Amino acid sequence: MFKMLIVEDERWEREGLIEFLDWASMGISVIETASDGIEGLDKALEIRPDIIITDIQMPGRNGIEMAKLVLEQLPGVRIVVLTGYDDFEFAREALRFGAVDYVLKPVGEEEMLSTMLKVVQGCEDQLLKRSEEERMWLEKDAVHHLSLRQQVMDWLLGRGGAETQQQTINELRDNGYLEAGAFSVWLCSRPGLPQKPDTMEMERTAGTVLGRQVLVLSAGAGAGQGELTAFVLLIALQQDELSGQAQLAEKLLQVFNLQPVIIEDTAREQVDPAGWIIGISSPREDIGLIRESFRESQSAFNFAVFNGLSGVVAADREQFARKQFTKDSEVFTRQFRELAKRLRYDLGSGSPTGPVMDELFALLAAHPGAGRSYIASLLGGVIESCSSLAMPAAQATTAVAANHMEALLASSRLPDMRAYTAGVIGEMSQLLEEKRNRKDDYLINRVIVLIEEQYGNQDLSLAYLAGEVFVSPNHLGMIFKKKTGKTPSEYIQEYRLARAEEMLRTTKQRIAVVAEQIGIPNPSYFGLLYKQVYGMTPGEYREFVQR
Repeated sequence: MFKMLIVEDERWEREGLIEFLDWASMGISVIETASDGIEGLDKALEIRPDIIITDIQMPGRNGIEMAKLVLEQLPGVRIVVLTGYDDFEFAREALRFGAVDYVLKPVGEEEMLSTMLKVVQGCEDQLLKRSEEERMWLEKDAVHHLSLRQQVMDWLLGRGGAETQQQTINELRDNGYLEAGAFSVWLCSRPGLPQKPDTMEMERTAGTVLGRQVLVLSAGAGAGQGELTAFVLLIALQQDELSGQAQLAEKLLQVFNLQPVIIEDTAREQVDPAGWIIGISSPREDIGLIRESFRESQSAFNFAVFNGLSGVVAADREQFARKQFTKDSEVFTRQFRELAKRLRYDLGSGSPTGPVMDELFALLAAHPGAGRSYIASLLGGVIESCSSLAMPAAQATTAVAANHMEALLASSRLPDMRAYTAGVIGEMSQLLEEKRNRKDDYLINRVIVLIEEQYGNQDLSLAYLAGEVFVSPNHLGMIFKKKTGKTPSEYIQEYRLARAEEMLRTTKQRIAVVAEQIGIPNPSYFGLLYKQVYGMTPGEYREFVQR
């Protein structure tokens, strides 16, 4: 555990000291020797021993002179001097300038053992003290580093005022993170990788690969990323690196992709095989623009994830894609609408929807600048349009459409949006197939629902209902009578009068108001119909039930 240097000009004494005691049992594992004070100083500075045993009287440079020079550069070394009675004053001088003990010659085993045990104990105490100081320093540094990370993250998220931000800038400079003339923010992760981010390990890796101090934070990658957590790296850039920061990121990426990944079998299918992504912002010289840089790196990263890209993706790549889409938007919109119509037609006719879905998503993949939110809104519109084929109009509500939009916006990748859209279209196709197999039942049930929902509509009639379910009035009248034993007009009248009876019994609304609410605005005609069914006028019925 400890290293010891023996400096003695007499060879036999030098070799004798090596064998004199069981040094290993005391924790002294390395023993080196020197033949005089000149060699002793050189050897001491080379091996940096914990203990030096030295004779005083030696040619060239005596032990006292050597010890003084050693202690100037290695103040922690513990020195034991060997002295005779005639040189005792030299020993006292050695103790005054820093030697820890002396042993009189000729050296006795018991005295030497006692002295060396005390010296070794002193080394152990010193080592313990040094370890404790290092531990306290590391803890203090870790707390300070954690505080600095939190300050930077607060800044990135828009928390804290100008004074706090300036304090953060000063601390970044004091800690060596802004030594270059410019900076950039990188955001990196491997989508789907089931691991907790180790920011300290990332700092060590990035610092080693890039040859500079790198501040690393962990943060959500952005909207639609679910549980994905990414590393945020603050990178200092020299002027000659401003146009080549992508090459720096590539160096780091190579290290990431070479690291072995251990994945549980249950999570293996969730891991993106494409590998790591690094989204990089444009380089800037003003650290006050760090929030803008952070948003750029987030946007570039999410752009890469959504479009199935991997590797280094710069902010200007995403910006170029958006500008390109703006130029192509008219043609894109026309093609998308045409494919959406074909999808709705195939769904309604019972034809396979897979081929047109392939074309639809190939179109979306060919226009990466469209953006996740815009594509989600387009697909939400497609789903809503198709929904009207598969369910009654009243069920295709705004809330249902909002749920589809929420699910689409939660998708981080275009393939996820396709999977969701295909799943919904598949459910609609199955529902429509079931409806085709029992078409008459479906038509009648839908007409009944329409009557129950729109009984207050004065225009409610056989012709109106036939138009809503896309069949002729004659056909609807025939199958409705066959299934229910009543014509649609008879069913409408019975349902209206049943609702009127309920309102007369449970409310105090005027009879004219009740008549209008059930779709019969003429009170006299309402009274005539009501008496035919219930044997008394509406007024007589209300008086009867209130007795």
